Amino acid sequence: MKSTHQVLLISLALVALAAARPAAAEGKSAFVAPKDVALVVFIQNAPDDRAMSYIVFDADKQCVVEVGGREAEIIPMSPGRHTLYVAAYKNHRIDLDLVAGRTYFIRLFSIEKVATRASEVTPVQRGTESYKLLKTWLEGARVIQGIDDPCRGKPLKERSNRTQKRINEANADWKNGDELYRFNYRLLKEDGLTEEEVGWL
Repeated sequence: MKSTHQVLLISLALVALAAARPAAAEGKSAFVAPKDVALVVFIQNAPDDRAMSYIVFDADKQCVVEVGGREAEIIPMSPGRHTLYVAAYKNHRIDLDLVAGRTYFIRLFSIEKVATRASEVTPVQRGTESYKLLKTWLEGARVIQGIDDPCRGKPLKERSNRTQKRINEANADWKNGDELYRFNYRLLKEDGLTEEEVGWL
């Protein structure tokens, strides 16, 4: 017969295991999109970018999210087509075509140039290297609900004509680039992860 002490220890271990399961599931479920909206996750996790922040804004010059070092910020968005812009070392345009119930990922990072750094954007596209690297990019990142971001829905903290200049520059790059260039800054409906696919992250 087991002693009271052994029974107590086993009971405590079982309670601890039961408590740990929901926490793990909850961490993964943060990336599961609700049935009526899409989620877009902006990842900024490069070690060299710890002090850098990237501001994502829309065509109405309103901030969508500001992403800092080692963060994965989750933004709910309506299904359909969206054009977003990223303000950093260089301005970028991203075109999205979203489906409700799916989760899309975009990596924001910088690369070293001769005398400075250049910002880059990598939408995670199905069938590409980015899709294979997604799990690695999320490692160590703090998962944040970006809907609570203090900048969300507000104009950028700069003169309006400066923001317009950013939009114009990014749109010019988009127009002057070839089809491959535009493809590299697009997310298509099928690029979104389903609830089941999010489970392996």
